[in-house]
Amino acid sequence: MEASERRIAVTGDEERASELRDAVRDAGGRLATQADANADAEAIGAGDAALIVAVGDEAVRDAVAAAPNCTVFPVAERRFAFDRDGAVDALRRLLDEWAGGDSVTRVAHPVLAVDGGTGAPARAAFDVTLITDEPARISEFGVGFSRDRTESVRADGVVVATPLGSDGYANAAGGPLVEPGGGLSVTPIAPFSVRTGAWVAADRVRLTVERESEPIALVVDGKRRGTVEPHRPIEIETVGRVAFAAPSGPHERADRKHSNNS
Repeated sequence: MEASERRIAVTGDEERASELRDAVRDAGGRLATQADANADAEAIGAGDAALIVAVGDEAVRDAVAAAPNCTVFPVAERRFAFDRDGAVDALRRLLDEWAGGDSVTRVAHPVLAVDGGTGAPARAAFDVTLITDEPARISEFGVGFSRDRTESVRADGVVVATPLGSDGYANAAGGPLVEPGGGLSVTPIAPFSVRTGAWVAADRVRLTVERESEPIALVVDGKRRGTVEPHRPIEIETVGRVAFAAPSGPHERADRKHSNNS
């Protein structure tokens, strides 16, 4: 398919987005309007050859949550994203590959549904956290895995991260960096016991608050979603996957460590 037949959306409010739109125009791509992109990422991705260029964490998060049927080109300071400084050249190379009939390297990242039993499940791209509202106040958490295996930890909180989010808050808390397809990292935050470890789950985790003494907040992709009642399970499950254009080398990556996803 010719570049002119491909509908490409560039989302995000950063200055870099305008340069990326120019790159699409220069390659002869059919550029979706910013209003269209923000209003309905899923509809834009309905075609097999569509591309969403998502600039910044918020735009990447929104693209993943929409679960579009297209490829996402992420531009952010993350391991699996294109570095802001090299994003324009990387996008031009990708469009050239399309025009030449070459395939583009892709990886799949999970979309998480977060169900607290009190409303419609939220969607998450990076991580889901249960954490005490007051800093440095320990509570007790249950972590349920598949086959009814359960762990119990005393800590300030617990964070569950996708591979895409595993280099953020979870890694700062001591969690592993997870490759695409490697599962979900589950990491206690400031655990009471130094022997407490982290885990990698397949595609489903259940978190519960086991003590009633401390208010616990539910945070999804850096946004607070209310408090969690003791003993009410928070179900976290992979409900889909989104195709990402993959950087082909270290010159296109942002290999930086972060303390949060906000």
